[in-house]
Amino acid sequence: MKRILIMLFAVVVSMTAIAQTSTQINFGNLEKKIAKSNQNIENPKSNIKYQTWQSRGELMLEVYNAMTLNAYAGLTMQEFNLVIGRPKQQIEEEQDGVPITKLVMDRVTFTFVEGVLQSWEFTNPLFDNPLVESFNSFLKAIELNEKGKGKDKMTENLQMLKKAFIAEGSNSYSKKDFDNSFKLFSQAIEIGLNPLVASVDTALFFYTGLSAQLDNKLENAIEYYQKSIDYDYYAAGNVFYYIYDAYKSLDRADDGLKYLQDGFLKEPSNQNILYSLIDYYIAKDDDPGIVIEYLNKAKESEPDNQVLYFAEGTIYDRLNNFEASEKAYLKAIEIKPDYFDAVFNLGALYFNQGVKFAEEATQIPPKEDRDGSKYEAKMKLADQEFKRSIPIMERALEINPNSKDTIETLKNLYFRFRSEGADMQKKYEEISRKWEEVR
Repeated sequence: MKRILIMLFAVVVSMTAIAQTSTQINFGNLEKKIAKSNQNIENPKSNIKYQTWQSRGELMLEVYNAMTLNAYAGLTMQEFNLVIGRPKQQIEEEQDGVPITKLVMDRVTFTFVEGVLQSWEFTNPLFDNPLVESFNSFLKAIELNEKGKGKDKMTENLQMLKKAFIAEGSNSYSKKDFDNSFKLFSQAIEIGLNPLVASVDTALFFYTGLSAQLDNKLENAIEYYQKSIDYDYYAAGNVFYYIYDAYKSLDRADDGLKYLQDGFLKEPSNQNILYSLIDYYIAKDDDPGIVIEYLNKAKESEPDNQVLYFAEGTIYDRLNNFEASEKAYLKAIEIKPDYFDAVFNLGALYFNQGVKFAEEATQIPPKEDRDGSKYEAKMKLADQEFKRSIPIMERALEINPNSKDTIETLKNLYFRFRSEGADMQKKYEEISRKWEEVR
């Protein structure tokens, strides 16, 4: 999900083009402004003026930016120290087995992962929920501004507020506070739909649905996933899988089937959709091979689409049809020789076939194989498949030199045959060093 957060945070970077260091932000002055604003909204003479509420909305947006010290996710630690200022304390910890660095400031603590700012926690907030207060204030200002004066300024305010909601929603998501990220993303969507803004971020519907699903708000998740689909944002097909999964969790898998079917035609390489379709038909005691019918239909209009043959290979692999799977992967590679997924899966197909033969060898009862000939025959078949896998996996590594799965598989293969010659031993030593670099 880190990629999701990076994509979301990218839209808010423009908010911080002119950042102040923490020492330049006058929190005392902001506290006075808040007190003055509180008085104004309690005053019956001033609280009927739209300017009072617009000023309060702008103030609360300023307060939020001050609370974050105008920092944003994606800042490196070096940039943070240069632009924001040096922390009072730096703490090194582990979170879910991942090393993190916490930079403690007077009012907020920032968390860095791999030297990049990921999230923050307000330890001494200037105001509780300033973004919500800002939004409510702007709505009140719009309500009171019957003549619609200063629309451009209000539009600008709402656009900045929308970005702030996305930033804070992403922050909550990063901290696994999915309830809050759902609320904040929903608020950002509401702002975007306001006629003064009229700007729809299609991806935001997907991430709002995802937050809802992770917080077990399944009906809400379905609602936002559907909107994502309506706006043609598919997230590489994941939206179809997730909406099906939400229906399935509600014991309504039949209602979700149409999304798998539609998603499969639009994104046939999405493995979650493929496997879910197969599992659905198996659970219904139907022939999971029915999925092939969808592929054949798609191939009629796109006969040279390598992804369709890759998907076909994946299905047959799942159905334990070795020959059909091999044929489909080879066809995908014929169309696109540098298609990593197909090359890797073909190598994995041979490797797994070798594992299958090896397991069968160990399961032969001793009394049925007193001279060990059956065992040796099976192991010979296993080694043949393992050796077939090697050049395919080597080709996969050429295409994607940083694939951990490929490196690990080759490491196991070279280890198995390292005693057969100096060349294989050398390959094993080289791949072992590469494995240590990427693991």
